[in-house]
Amino acid sequence: MKSRAIVILVGLIILPALAAAVEWNGRFGVGLRGTLFSPMVKGSDYAPPAPRSANEPFMMGLGGELDLKYGFTKSFVLGLSAGYWSAYDDQTATEDQSFKLSDNKNASAKWTAIPISLTGQIYFNPNGNVQPYILAGVCIDLAKVEPVEGGGSYSITDASGRGGAGFNFWIGESFTLDIGGRFNYLLANMSNDVPADFIGVTDFGKPANRPFISVLQPGIGISYLFGAPKDTDKDGYKDKYDRCPDTPIGAVVDQHGCPLDSDADGVFDGLDKCAETPTGARVDLNGCPIDSDGDGVYDGLDRCPETPNGAPIDAFGCPLDSDKDGVPDYRDQEQNTPAGAVVDSLGVAVDSDKDGIPDGLDKCPNTPSGIAVDSSGCPMAKPISDKITLNINYQPNSVEPDEQAKKQLDELAISLIAHPDIRIEINGYTDALGSARTNLKISQERAEAIMTYLSAKGVALERMTAKGYGEDKNYFIADNDTPEGRNKNRRIEIVPIR
Repeated sequence: MKSRAIVILVGLIILPALAAAVEWNGRFGVGLRGTLFSPMVKGSDYAPPAPRSANEPFMMGLGGELDLKYGFTKSFVLGLSAGYWSAYDDQTATEDQSFKLSDNKNASAKWTAIPISLTGQIYFNPNGNVQPYILAGVCIDLAKVEPVEGGGSYSITDASGRGGAGFNFWIGESFTLDIGGRFNYLLANMSNDVPADFIGVTDFGKPANRPFISVLQPGIGISYLFGAPKDTDKDGYKDKYDRCPDTPIGAVVDQHGCPLDSDADGVFDGLDKCAETPTGARVDLNGCPIDSDGDGVYDGLDRCPETPNGAPIDAFGCPLDSDKDGVPDYRDQEQNTPAGAVVDSLGVAVDSDKDGIPDGLDKCPNTPSGIAVDSSGCPMAKPISDKITLNINYQPNSVEPDEQAKKQLDELAISLIAHPDIRIEINGYTDALGSARTNLKISQERAEAIMTYLSAKGVALERMTAKGYGEDKNYFIADNDTPEGRNKNRRIEIVPIR
């Protein structure tokens, strides 16, 4: 039985420490306290006549108190209590009796008292389950002494100071267990009707004459507190102090009762299954990052959230474009396109004039097909800028140009084709031999023969005009009386027109 009692007592002490801490602030409590009543410290002038001993004669008794408490703050509680104590003296004692259990066997008087006290209690660790405390206050003792034999009783009213300390253990939200001690010290007698020399005391009105002037009361009590604070969101913080009273159940909260969101993704810690989501990433209801296109870069951080599956990407989730042509590698069929080249939807360089130089790099994008170009895409043939004179050795009765002239005409055709904005006039001239009419006709036919030859080489007819001037003396450039002069006058002149 003794071991069971010890186990129960230990359980009563330990279990409250496991309960959730609840505070005093604004709450009213009612409690009962069981104490031992130990009279001690005799008055300095207490010296009863023989045979009574001058030692402290009163023994330890039992007592109890009814406590009323109100919490003004989390740490300060005002208490009002009323109790009952009783103890016997031992007139045969030869030593102090303060810590011997009360027994009326050798008693001459019984002491009873109703102590009424007002105290202020300061609780340390106000948010904890176990709260050490101290208290101090005043007490009015309504006492009575009565002889064990002979009947009668005498009243005493004393004023005393009260101090104490102990530990408060919370049991749930409404009960507390109090283990501690109180100490009352007599300050003054307010009234008494005890006759002189009763139990050897000459005058009960003087505390120095008393057989004891202080009382030690170790005890244990339990209190019930009304108005348990509500914790609507069950986060461990009462609504009165909870800055975030609507916290979802299961969320981890800070010291103010507000939910924590360590990775700032909008899903609270405790509910967040992916608690280290990178800042800025979009998450699902569980707090896990969303990656819509499955490229490994989370939505919200992904600058290209619709990347096709399997496409190589950069650090921002965008498809790689190695040649910077605007067509991502996964679609680019020509991945080494020169910078600046115009490409089609498949990343293939566009070469509108088919000269081997892509558009965008081609400074002459309309070069005719087949014309040799330089690295800028412009024809290597230079444009005709000056008049070309052909002195052709014609075969008898022929208007066809000779081989030497054909070589010159071939080069001219290339230049004209390469520079389609240039037009030409083909003018034919003769010497003064023969009739003027014949010379005019033959000069026209020779000019037209040149135009026909160039047309056959690809020069558009609309870019050319042919006209014969015959032996018009206004166009002679040499002396017709010499073979050399006549040879110079027989000529074809090709004049560029822009």
